[in-house]
Amino acid sequence: MFRKLEAGPRSLDGGALYSNERWRSDIDGLRALAVLPVVIFHIGQSFLRGGFVGVDVFFVISGYLISGNILSRMEKGNFRVASFYEHRVRRLFPAYAVVLGVVLLLSCLMDFPPVARETSRVILSALASVTNFYFWATTDYFALPAEQISLLHTWSLSVEEQFYIAFPALIILIGRTKGRWLSAIVMATFAVSLSISAVGVLVKPAATFYLLPTRAWELLLGTLLALRVVPSFDDRRLASAAAIVGIFMIVSSAFFFTPLTPFPGLTALLPCLGAALVIHSGESHATAVSRCLSFAPVRFVGLISYSLYLWHWPILVFHRQDLLPSFGSKLTDRMVVFGLALCCGALSWLLVELPTRNQRLVPKRLLLGSTICIACVLAAGATVVLVTDGLPQRFSPAAAAMSEWLDYDPKSQFREGRCFLSATDSLSAFDAVGCLQNKLDKPTDLLLGDSHAAHLAYGFRRVFGEASVVQLTGVQCPPLIVPQPVMSRACADLIQLARKTVKEDGSIKRVWLSAAWNRSSVGKTNGWNESWLLDLKRTVAAFETSGVEVIILGPSPEYSAPLPKLLAEGLEKGDSLWAQRALAISPFELDSLMAEYARSNGLRYLSLIGEMCHERQCIEYAQPGTPIYFDSSHLLAEGALLIASKLAKHVD
Repeated sequence: MFRKLEAGPRSLDGGALYSNERWRSDIDGLRALAVLPVVIFHIGQSFLRGGFVGVDVFFVISGYLISGNILSRMEKGNFRVASFYEHRVRRLFPAYAVVLGVVLLLSCLMDFPPVARETSRVILSALASVTNFYFWATTDYFALPAEQISLLHTWSLSVEEQFYIAFPALIILIGRTKGRWLSAIVMATFAVSLSISAVGVLVKPAATFYLLPTRAWELLLGTLLALRVVPSFDDRRLASAAAIVGIFMIVSSAFFFTPLTPFPGLTALLPCLGAALVIHSGESHATAVSRCLSFAPVRFVGLISYSLYLWHWPILVFHRQDLLPSFGSKLTDRMVVFGLALCCGALSWLLVELPTRNQRLVPKRLLLGSTICIACVLAAGATVVLVTDGLPQRFSPAAAAMSEWLDYDPKSQFREGRCFLSATDSLSAFDAVGCLQNKLDKPTDLLLGDSHAAHLAYGFRRVFGEASVVQLTGVQCPPLIVPQPVMSRACADLIQLARKTVKEDGSIKRVWLSAAWNRSSVGKTNGWNESWLLDLKRTVAAFETSGVEVIILGPSPEYSAPLPKLLAEGLEKGDSLWAQRALAISPFELDSLMAEYARSNGLRYLSLIGEMCHERQCIEYAQPGTPIYFDSSHLLAEGALLIASKLAKHVD
């Protein structure tokens, strides 16, 4: 039931890495402290916005236990690669396969073709232990939203599985006769990985988040503990203090980090070192922390943590897609999702994990044969979905055709990477020649802001003239001259370039400011945070000094899910009001606030909601069969043309 640390691997000078053969039940409890913040964070509890650090705690634990097991057997001379991977398969694959199978089945029954295809691609990646590479390669601003990817969380399992391949290979490569170099090599690799992570989180955040080279240091931190690079605590009081500090580091990370915190990088040191302190202090002494972590209910959550982690995200995705019933309030729904995840995790541990670890119940040959067969069945099922283009015959032709807009690629429409910069692009990536136009063209309109400005650019160019529109847009770029917490790397430079262009060009008549105001610059806790409105007023004044007209575009209507999905569901259900009922209320509230502020301060304000909606009934189609949005709030090219035509009527 509990992980056993065998008479441990020995240090390089011959001393035992573990003082005796014993159960580390406190590590089971530490697993609980790792998995619970992740689950709570994912179900949407705002008080634990840094709960994602639980994954990093898992990495440290895994590095410690797996490295310790390998080093112990290597020292005894009984390490066998085949035996090691047999144990890994027993530990990981059965529960994983059940989740993959359930997700594939439900996807085939319920998901629209684009989502079913995406799910199948992820399943094939999961079977090859490369979902982290898959998500890295496919992650961009316009990818399917996370709430539609039921296996998104499997990236971390792929990172661990890749470590299980790399670390034994490193041990074998070094060889027992050169074991004295192991600590030095591990420390050097740790330092290199941490350094790459520290730099990468600033310039290549997606790669840094998903890939093993920038996560390896977290696992190797556990390896360094197993190697006894750090001396044991001789004093019980010192060990107890270290354990308390470690718990505080983990908990404070979970409470005070946010999704905007640069991560992993150096910030990940806080929870990882915290986990290392808890593990290391409990190795030499029974501390108050280790006793608390060994408390039976805490240990139980730790024991089921793998299955709980596997199940919680698919359950949450199914709930958000209305495949599970709602119980009236968000809090109740979250409690139900949490409880259901716990139940599924416990049942998976009891009925799948424990039996398959028993070599009498599941001998080696049966394990090997069944693993191959199950993997082949899952791969075949996923391949069928891909070959049949997502099984569109499950839906009416109209609904299936509408859902295909979920696969719309807006990169060329937004001129991504040229006139629309990513969150990590510097200003050097901006195509000044193509986006600012030639002065001889005498551009008249400058469009400045985030993706909610960029999605209008195609329509503006068609309506005002291809050479008349200057586009300066970027991810996380509210068009405000006062720096905002959410501003991307190049945003301030883009705004300065816009001011310079307006001042020096001479032909620009209008500056259009557009953004997802409620996400880019507004925080809603106890009412709207209105301080940014003053920043908006200052921005308008700064541009007006160059003699141009400044037009503020209000927020766009937003939906709780991608509009093509909602329209497809409505077509399938025969409910023409299905999408309208999914309209978010907050943009309407913000539109009223901004309109009133603009009136009272003499600012030019055009309401996109006013152009697109009447009594909260909003335009859903740009033209027959074509939705106005490709996701929950971004215009298709046809939608941009429609809205730009409406806005053009308000200017000379």
